[in-house]
Amino acid sequence: MTTPAAMEPDLSRIRWKLTGRYAVISSFVLVMFGIAVFLEVSRARSALLREQVQQLASTAASQMPLILHEMEEYNQLPHQQLLRESGHIARLESQASALQHKKILLFDKDRTILSQFGDMPADLKALETLAQPDERQFITVPNGVAYWRPVYLRESTASNRELEGYVFTSLSTAPTDREMVRLRNGLVVGGAVGALAAAMLSQWMVGSSLKPIRDQLRRLIRFTSDASHELRHPLTAIRAVIGAARERGQLEHAEPALAEKIERIDQATAEMSRLVDDLLLLTRLDRSAPDQQHWQRFDLCDLAEDLVALYRDRAASQQLQLKADLQRPAMIHGHPEQLRRLLSNLLVNAMQFTPPGGSVALQVQLQGHQVMVVVDDEGPGIPAAQRRLVFERFWQADAARSGPNSGLGLSIARGIAQVHGGVIEAQGSSSGGCRMAVQLPAAA
Repeated sequence: MTTPAAMEPDLSRIRWKLTGRYAVISSFVLVMFGIAVFLEVSRARSALLREQVQQLASTAASQMPLILHEMEEYNQLPHQQLLRESGHIARLESQASALQHKKILLFDKDRTILSQFGDMPADLKALETLAQPDERQFITVPNGVAYWRPVYLRESTASNRELEGYVFTSLSTAPTDREMVRLRNGLVVGGAVGALAAAMLSQWMVGSSLKPIRDQLRRLIRFTSDASHELRHPLTAIRAVIGAARERGQLEHAEPALAEKIERIDQATAEMSRLVDDLLLLTRLDRSAPDQQHWQRFDLCDLAEDLVALYRDRAASQQLQLKADLQRPAMIHGHPEQLRRLLSNLLVNAMQFTPPGGSVALQVQLQGHQVMVVVDDEGPGIPAAQRRLVFERFWQADAARSGPNSGLGLSIARGIAQVHGGVIEAQGSSSGGCRMAVQLPAAA
């Protein structure tokens, strides 16, 4: 059995949870998209560099025969170094475009350097380890990509080729690396802005989606409060009539069967009155802003000591031992009656499920800035999967932990703890029973 008030969730917590999940999902999608874009651009840039270094090698290879011919002529003329800036060597530079961040090395058939162009440092160590120098191949060099190509005079068939020399070309990856760094930074900034925008949009969407639910819950809470108030009047009237009849001795002169029925009606009415009072208390606890008008600063150990004395006879009648470990001081700022109700509900719940011969222990102590309240019983305990459910309204565990109570005691305890800025948790005790642990902010 459930009521509308029992179905009310913590909407603010749900809102932040949904917003957080949407933000995480959006961030994950943006990260995956950014990684995919970065990898694809990096792959495309690498392919472009390899294509460019091949084209540079082809341009140099096409000029190789003419360069070799001019080199033979220059070797027979004076001032050779001054003449090397003209002719086909200059044409090579013009056809190879700007040689910044590039390197061209021309070798004869004995792999002796004939000429070189470009400002990129040449790493010749990689050339010493070539396994197949007569084959075209890419070479790994520091901070760049390189290409090795043999140059043949005739390349009609493999058997009709005459080796003229070799061409080594390399391109620096520094410009590409800088572009990739800018792309990465842009993706990071764009992803962060996108994630922030997605979080803000998610917050707005979740808030808009929850608004009808919040309005409906407010109406349900108001209905519960109004219905509880309306139910109190007829219940009070019934109990007043029965009380008046008992005082006048009318029940003593009534037939035994009728008197028994009236007593049952009185008991049922009293139980209904307690249930209505609990619903009204839960309605007040559901309000977002607690009324601190009657809050006081006091030692929670004094309140716990009074309750232990109050319930000691009841515990003895159930053949239970009620223990108390109260470590003063445990100063707290709160509503004394509500906190009394919290401790009372926990003690009654523990005594209800502890079998005869067992014990119930209450502990109150100060730990740092928190006042800890622990109630241990020796009952059948609560399965770990159900420990969060015990605080739901009208929820009952299995038959071992069911009873005649209304099912609102622990819900009220949780509501009082939350109103005071604390938390309550169901745990397992060392005896196999149940432990109710409450943390409340200590008074400053």
